[in-house]
Amino acid sequence: MPEVTYSEETLKAQDGTELFCRVWKGRSVDGEPALKTRATIVIAHGLADHSGRYEHFAEFFARKGYLVYAYDHRGQGKSEGVRGHVSRFSQFYDDLWFVIRGAKGRNPGKKCFLVGHSMGGLIAVGYAARRPRTINGLIVTSPCLALRMRISPAKKGFGTFMSWFFPKLAVDTGIAAEGLSHDLDVVEAYKKDPIRYPKITTKFFVEFDKAMKRVESLAESIVTPCLFMPGGDDPVCSTDATVRFYESIPETTDKKLIVWDGLYHEILNEPEKDEVLRAMAEWIAEREGK
Repeated sequence: MPEVTYSEETLKAQDGTELFCRVWKGRSVDGEPALKTRATIVIAHGLADHSGRYEHFAEFFARKGYLVYAYDHRGQGKSEGVRGHVSRFSQFYDDLWFVIRGAKGRNPGKKCFLVGHSMGGLIAVGYAARRPRTINGLIVTSPCLALRMRISPAKKGFGTFMSWFFPKLAVDTGIAAEGLSHDLDVVEAYKKDPIRYPKITTKFFVEFDKAMKRVESLAESIVTPCLFMPGGDDPVCSTDATVRFYESIPETTDKKLIVWDGLYHEILNEPEKDEVLRAMAEWIAEREGK
């Protein structure tokens, strides 16, 4: 089995914010055939998350010859920025462009596939609608195109009001760890993760809400080959909203939908994760040579 090399680096965003990046690459061990260099995969993680939680995903694809590049969003993980804060949601699209450009520079001449989970899925969809020619494929797992978890009108009103006067006031995300995976070890590790920041600012809350409302109008702009994979029992993000969005993507677009019945929000961390990874790998391989 090929070995996996791991490295870390930082990239400067347009405004000078340093974004922390993790890089995984496979290599052959002595006596084995040379590992074929394949496409680049860029990962955009979810809210209150970080790139380090995608190690098993990255190693799976690195051993197949892919260059895997994952980064922490500004204000999250090990990247710079006010914790859990963003001034405007479009900063995430700008940051992603710098990351994709850096990742493609490491693997010139190869295709690039963008993978986004949860909020990272929302970012990935928005990015694909804006810069379709910079990627060759889009994969989203449990994308947060709308929430399933309930936020009361009072809490929404409070967040909106406070964002005007205290935009950097931090509030809890409200995400219940028990709804992420059926694997109790994953749930406990998530709760104890020292890198994960469990709060967002009131300004972030408002920007996130606006981005979800705007995303519906972007479906017709998705022309990149895409794979949508929501969890059927996701208690955090709306599976129905994902299906509706998928159905609104033009029929001329190479698109596929797999609803993982019975799985919670983090389908990449469920007991069935190997099956999910194999389905994803098969989809990428089919489009890698086109």
